[in-house]
Amino acid sequence: MSESGKGVRRALAFSFIERWLGIVIALGSNVILARLLSPAQVGVFSVSLAVIGVAQVLRDFGVVSFVIQEKELQEDSLRTAYGLSLLLGGLLFLLVAISAPWVADFYRERAVRDTLWVCSLNFLLLPFATVTMALLRREMSFRALAIIGLVSAALGAVVSIVMAWAGMGVMALAVGSVLTNAANCVGARIAHPASAGLRPNLKVWRHLLSFGAQSSLTGVVTSVSMDVNDLAVGKLMGFEPVAIISKAQGLMQLFHRDVMAAIRNVAFPAYAKTVREGEDLEASYLLSVTHVTAVAWPFYGFVSIYALETLRLLFGSQWDAATVLVPWYCLCGAVAATANLIGPLTLAAGRIDLLTKVEILWQPLRAMMIVLAALWFKSMLACAIALLLALLLQVPLLYALKARFMPNNWRALSLNLGRSAAAAAISLVAPALMAWHYGLDRGTPMPAAVFVAAMLLCVASWISGLLAVRHPLTLDPVFLRLWGMVTRPLRS
Repeated sequence: MSESGKGVRRALAFSFIERWLGIVIALGSNVILARLLSPAQVGVFSVSLAVIGVAQVLRDFGVVSFVIQEKELQEDSLRTAYGLSLLLGGLLFLLVAISAPWVADFYRERAVRDTLWVCSLNFLLLPFATVTMALLRREMSFRALAIIGLVSAALGAVVSIVMAWAGMGVMALAVGSVLTNAANCVGARIAHPASAGLRPNLKVWRHLLSFGAQSSLTGVVTSVSMDVNDLAVGKLMGFEPVAIISKAQGLMQLFHRDVMAAIRNVAFPAYAKTVREGEDLEASYLLSVTHVTAVAWPFYGFVSIYALETLRLLFGSQWDAATVLVPWYCLCGAVAATANLIGPLTLAAGRIDLLTKVEILWQPLRAMMIVLAALWFKSMLACAIALLLALLLQVPLLYALKARFMPNNWRALSLNLGRSAAAAAISLVAPALMAWHYGLDRGTPMPAAVFVAAMLLCVASWISGLLAVRHPLTLDPVFLRLWGMVTRPLRS
C-alpha cells in the first residue's frame, strides 16, 4: 500500500474514532437531556440555532475550505484569513445580540432571547480556532483533531447535563455549546503552537474574497434554506413539532451528519491532495461513494424497521410521536448517500463556482417545498415527504454538476451501487422477518433481547452479503484485517 493510502486510512481511523466516541458522548448526553428537558425546551433551542445558522456560515466565510484547498499557502494568506475571521466574528456577535429581543418577540418566547444572547458568545470564541483547525486538517493531523474534539464534546456534555439537572432548562444547552467551543480554541492552540503567534491583517483580502464570497454565498443559501424549516414549523405548528421532527431526523443524522462528517473531514483534504499530486480523482470518488453506501443503506434500513425501539432506547417514550417520521427521513438519508461526497469533491477540484450555482438553485427549492408542506398540510409527515422529493431532484443535479469538471463513469458507479444495494438487502432479511413476526404496526417496542438479536443478525448478514456480492469494501485492508481476526479461531 502506498504511503498516501496509509496516510488517508490513518486519518480516517482517527476521524472515525473522534466521530464514534463523539456520537457516544452525544447520545449519552441526549439520552439524559431528553429526560431532563421537555420537547418545548428542546424546540426553543432548535429555533435559536436556526436563527443564528446564517451568521455561523458568514463567520467562516470559506476560510477553512480556502486554507485546505489552496495549492501554495502563503503566510499573508493565513494572516488575512485570521484577520477576517476576527472581524466577522465581532460583527456577528453584535448582530445576534442586538436582534435577540426582536426574535423573542416574534416567537413570543423570552427564553429565545436569553438563549441567543448566550449562543452569540460563540462568535467571539471561534475565530481563535478557525485557521488553526483548518491547518490541522490540511496537514492531515486527525489524531490531534480527535483529541480536541472529544475533550471539548465531553466538557460541553457534562456542563449541559449538570445545568439541566439543576433545573436551568434550555440555558443548559446554550452554555454547554459555548464551553465546547472555548475548549476547542484552547486545544487548537496547544496542538498547533506555531499558529499561536500568527498576527492578523487584511493584506491579501482580495485573494481570499474571490473564494470566500462564493463559499459564503453557498453557505448562506444552504443555511437559510435548512434553518427556515425549523423557523417555519415553529411559527406555523409550534415548538413541540419542531422538537419531534428534530428527534426523527436525529436518527437519520446519526449517519448523515455524524458518520459522514468523519468521512468528509478526511475526504476533502484527501481529494485536494489527490488533485495537487495529479492522481486519479474519479477512482478515489467511486471507491469512497461505494464504501459509504455499503454502510449507510443497511443502517438506514435497520433503523426504519426498528424506529420505535431505537427512539425508546435513545430518547425515551415521550418521543414516540416521531416513530412514523423515522422511515421517511431514513429514506432521505439513503438517497443523499449516493451523492454526499460530490460537494467536497467539487471544492477539491477548485470548482466552487459550480457548487455555488447548484446550491443557489436547489436549496431554495427544497426550503420552499418543505415550507409549503407545513403551511398547506400542517403535518410533520408532509414535511418529511417534501424533503424526500427534494432530494430525489438533488442527486441527478449534483451528478450533472460533477460531469462539468470530471466525466461520470456510470457503468462503474451503477455496478458498485448495485452491489451495495444487494448487500443491504441481504442484511435486512432476518431483521425484517423478526419485525414481521412481532407485527409491523405494533404500539409497544420489542423486548430488549429481541432487539439486540436483530442487530447482531443484521451485522452478520451484512458481512455475509458483502462477501457474497464481492463488494469492493471486502478488499479494503481494514476489512481484511478484521475478517482475519474473526475467522482465525475457525481456521485453527
